[in-house]
Amino acid sequence: MPQFTDSVLIPTASAVLFHFLRTPANLPLLAPPELHLEVVAAPPVLELGSRVELKGRRWGMAQRSVVEITALEIDQLLIEEQHAGPFRQWKHVYRLEAVDANRTQLDDEVTFEPPGGMLGLVVTAAFVQRDLTVFFQHRNRRLLELLSR
Repeated sequence: MPQFTDSVLIPTASAVLFHFLRTPANLPLLAPPELHLEVVAAPPVLELGSRVELKGRRWGMAQRSVVEITALEIDQLLIEEQHAGPFRQWKHVYRLEAVDANRTQLDDEVTFEPPGGMLGLVVTAAFVQRDLTVFFQHRNRRLLELLSR
């Protein structure tokens, strides 16, 4: 299965970063504006088993997806897996490691299977890798802007 990894050092405590990532209302703040990302349904704070329904625009078409939190370790780990959406499979692992009291290393690992059907002819694994690179660059900039205060 194709895989994408990313890593960024965020100048904030791991508890602050983890709480930010567990708050679904923050997701649109991190997404590139062209995605028009909206949270359709989600709890205020993610817990193990929580589901988040999102809608947005990607690859020139409106899309909806549902992800479920399948693992959660406070201030250290968050795993979400797609249950409905454009990918045949999608799993995003967030790993947080406190470097010191005011800095946290955030490592992301995404494993995925590109869409099938006609969309899969264009949205290949290489295409998704490029798309994820752009997405995570934007997300990391936004995390630094929002949490470096």
